[in-house]
Formats: sequence, structure tokens, C-alpha cells
Amino acid sequence: MFEQLAIFTLQGIILYQYNCQGKKFSEHQINAFISKLITAPATRDTTTAGGKFTILNVTNDSTLSTTNAYSRSFCSMFYKTKQPEIYFVITYAEQTIELDKEAEKTLDLATKLWNSLEINKSIQENLNSRDHIDILDGVNDGISKFDQYFKAKYEESIKSVAFTPVDEVPGKEASPKTINPKKKNQAKNRTLNNGGGRKWGRNGIMEETTALDSSVLDFSESSNNVSGNERTIDPAFNKEAFGNRTIKGEFLIKEIDDLLSSATDGDSSNETENEQTYLGSLTSFLRRNFTGNKTISASDLKSVLDKLKQKLITKNVAPEAATFLVEQVSKDLVGTKTANWTSVEITARKSLTKALTQILTPGVSVDLLHEIQKKTSVKDSEGKKQPYVFSIVGVNGVGKSTNLSKLAFWLLQNNFKVLIVACDTFRSGAVEQLRVHVENLAQLMDESHVRGSKNRRGKSGNDYVELFEAGYGGSDLVTKIAKQAIKYAHDQDFDIVLMDTAGRRHNDPTLMSPLKSFAEQAQPDKIIMVGEALVGTDSVQQAKNFNNAFGKVRNLDFFIISKCDTVGEMLGTMVNMVYATGIPILFVGVGQTYTDLRTLSIKWAVNTLMA
Repeated sequence: MFEQLAIFTLQGIILYQYNCQGKKFSEHQINAFISKLITAPATRDTTTAGGKFTILNVTNDSTLSTTNAYSRSFCSMFYKTKQPEIYFVITYAEQTIELDKEAEKTLDLATKLWNSLEINKSIQENLNSRDHIDILDGVNDGISKFDQYFKAKYEESIKSVAFTPVDEVPGKEASPKTINPKKKNQAKNRTLNNGGGRKWGRNGIMEETTALDSSVLDFSESSNNVSGNERTIDPAFNKEAFGNRTIKGEFLIKEIDDLLSSATDGDSSNETENEQTYLGSLTSFLRRNFTGNKTISASDLKSVLDKLKQKLITKNVAPEAATFLVEQVSKDLVGTKTANWTSVEITARKSLTKALTQILTPGVSVDLLHEIQKKTSVKDSEGKKQPYVFSIVGVNGVGKSTNLSKLAFWLLQNNFKVLIVACDTFRSGAVEQLRVHVENLAQLMDESHVRGSKNRRGKSGNDYVELFEAGYGGSDLVTKIAKQAIKYAHDQDFDIVLMDTAGRRHNDPTLMSPLKSFAEQAQPDKIIMVGEALVGTDSVQQAKNFNNAFGKVRNLDFFIISKCDTVGEMLGTMVNMVYATGIPILFVGVGQTYTDLRTLSIKWAVNTLMA
């Protein structure tokens, strides 16, 4: 199947464009064709069997951006009319008998249909008339008819014959295995890409800022209800997909790019069309791209940066963060020159990619395993080690307990003994929720573990993971539980202490104030805030308030961004929280099982935001 058809004038005005694969039209591919045509005229000799159309193979060129999806080699078949000079170009992946034949038929159909509508005649009359400045004056109706007829004829007479799927051949029964397992994720992302998020009012009520019906967010599968001690762990998750071990035996969580890039791209080839999606207008692209070595001024960037800013905002990047990013692009580019065959738009886009990468790149070490091993390897006078303490904080409902349990599962895979502490003494059911997680984790580490049973210390769990609880109460009880849990972990030789905390509204000083005394008393090694990808622009204030809540001498250490599998390309929350605080993202949550935790791939996040 060919990739796209372009019809344009010698002046660089696109008259018609069509991508039969449903992708964005790529100016870069046509630019590469023009460049090859100009710089390598000897290659024009290859013609089709009928001698009517010319075939031009465009190879990868160092002058083209290596990040461009169409910087790869491709084949093109073209035809040029004389009065006026108009190019008809069809591009496809490689030169084969089948693709050459399809391109020839398609190009023949396009030229005949174009001539039958006398579009060239109208354009030439405009060129000859002094009264007409716009050569497209009166031509749009003809091009609209061409578009309608061409697509219908192509689908009917060429595409349907040349590329009939096996399961659609008459008389052949379709196999149920041909169902695409990605369709559910694609529909999910298409639905959620419509925008929206969450925010919290001072009255504590959470508001959904999306206009979607909440029912479309339910993608759960039906399952049998199991209660009590008969409850079992869902074995569906793939531990191998969770991560892998190094030569030293350390278990490392995989990055997110392999998982979500495929879920957000319906094309099996997964080609990243970064630069081609940015170019808004398809008119006069030759003039724009043939003006390399241009000195960039602030006026050149104004319209480009406005488009970039709006694009970021549509991806849930907060306006203040988007403004900061485009200002960085302006500082980076004003007074510099564009490269050969590169427009101001593409140059600005590359600069924005660099700015996003700089923001998301951690400025501190994120090697937690090394830090944990370093602390737990030191013994005191009694021959015991000090446990490494984590505290998990965040707004109500973002998934603190769930992500704490995912973090616990990863630490268990690294052979650490984990003590989970129920410091959320406010929310009804918080302790019971953690008890269920501990039972699940204990059973995953030891299949012989009996759910609901007590270990040799009389607590929920087993020798690998245990729950430390002391019921419900006020903020004074929280600090007391934390200090007791750390002493207990030291005495019982635990490696890790994971402290869950109550969710609290970031805009309520009364609820936020106890965090400072909690941090001073418990002195956790790492304070991790769980942010929610759905929250959108309100994440800036959430991150700032939580980071400032611990006083001048203590800040947040890391973020975990939950529910990243529900927002598609709208990953602005990541940028917002890092921009507001400078705190790096440690992990991202991508589902409901204990293996649905990934380390952040900065390249994936930036490519998704720029797509």
C-alpha cells in the first residue's frame, strides 16, 4: 500500500494531499523527494514500463533529521504537467513489483481525474490573468470534487483489489485469532484524549473537569467474586514484563516506553511521527523549507511559539509551565541560524524537545537500590541494621496505598524484608486495605501462606512482608505509630519501612500542617508523593504545597505518577509537577496489579508530548 499522494505547484503550494493509511500528511517526505530531485538529476532516468511515470528512490540523507520518521529511505513515483507546472507524487516504502503496480494505477487514476475536471486549465487562467493574485481562486470546488471522486475510485478499484485481507476473501471463514488485542486500549486512549482532569475545591469535594461520561472509564473485566479466606491472587500479571535481574542479582523495573508507546499508537509499525505532526499549514512548504541559514528573530518565533504553547496546554501542561518552556525556546534560538533545509518551525520544535528533556531529567541520583544497600549494610553495636524508611504522601484518592504496595513488591523482588506501616489513621478502611495488600504480597512470596493467618510475631503477613498497625485516631497517633514502627523494624531486622499516610487536600493548611512534625519525628529517608496523571493543571499547586509542607529543611524526594494508562498522550501532569518543584519522577503507575509500575522513560514522555 502506498503512503501518500501529493499534488503541488512549482511555487510550493499544496493543491491536494492524501494519506491512505490515515496518518498525518508528512511534508518532510515530500521535502526529501524535492531535495533528491534537485541534487541528483541523474536518478530521473528510471521510468515505469509504460514510460509515462518516473520512479525516484530517495535514500536516507545526512541532511535530513534523524529523528524524523520519514528520514528513512523510500520510493516515489511522480508525474509533472507542463502548463502549468504541477507535480503529482506518490510515495511508498520500497520498490517492489506489487507496490510499483499499485502506485502506477493510482497515479494514472489521479492524473486522468484531475484532467477531466480541468483544474489545470483554471489554474493557468489565474496565472495568465493580471486581475487574479491567488492562483487557487475558483479552483477549490474542482479540488473538492477530485478528493471525493479519487477516494471513492481508489477504495473501489485499486485498494480493495490489491490489498484484500485474507479473512475477507469470499468463502474463507475468519479466524477469531485475527482480532486485534490492542483495540480496547486504542478505544480507551481515543476516548480519554478528549481532555479533562480533576481538581479539588476548598470544601474537599473533588470535581471532574472532563465532559466525558464516567462509564466510559470502566474497562474492567468481569470476574468471579471471591470473599473471605478463599480469596486468591489474580495470576494474570506477567512478572517477566515487570522487570529483570542484573548480573549482581538486582531486580530492575522496566521503563514505560515499550508498554505505553504501543498502546497509544494503533499502527503496528509504531513509527514516531514527531516532526510531521507539528507542521500545521500545508501551504508554501517549499518556500519555508528551502530558506535554510536564516537568522531567527523574535518576530519569526512569535506565531510558532504560540502554536507550541497551545499544543502543550492541550496535553494538560499548565499555562505557567508552557509559558516557561516557550520562553526557554526563545532564549535558545533568537539570534541563531536555521540549518540547511530546515524551517524555523522545525528548529523551534527541536529546541522545545530539548527543553522538555532538560526539565524531566533528574538532577539527583535515582539509584534507590544502591542507597538502600548502603544504609542497611551498616550494623550498630548490637549487630542490627537501621531500616530504610519511605513515607508516601499525596492528595485523597490518587492511589497512595496501591502504589505503596507496588513499591513493596519491587523491594521484595530484591530480597528485602518489608514492614508496611498503617499511618493513615483517619480514612475508614485504610488499615483493612493495607492488610489485604500485605496478605496478597505474602501469598505471592510464599504460596503456602494461609490468608488471614498470623506470623510467628502474631501480625498479618509472613517472614517477607508484615503489617504494623495500631488502629485509628488523630494526628498525634500517626507520629507515635511511625516511631514505634521504625523501632520495631530495627529490632526485628527489617530492611525497609513503608509508611502509608492519610490523603489530604493540598489547599487546606489545617490538614497540611501536621506533615512538618511528622517528617521531623519519623525522619524518613525518602518522602515520595503520589501524583495523579488525571489531575491536569492543578498538579502544579499540589506539588508546590506538598513540597513546602515539610518545612525549610526538608522537601519531597521523588514523585510517583499514577494512572498514566488512562490519559493517552495527555502527560502534562509530569511536566507540571517537576517544573513546580524540581523533584524528579521515580516511577509511573500503569495499572492495578503489583507489576504495573515502570520507571520513567524521558524519551517516551517527550515524544508523546510532542506527537
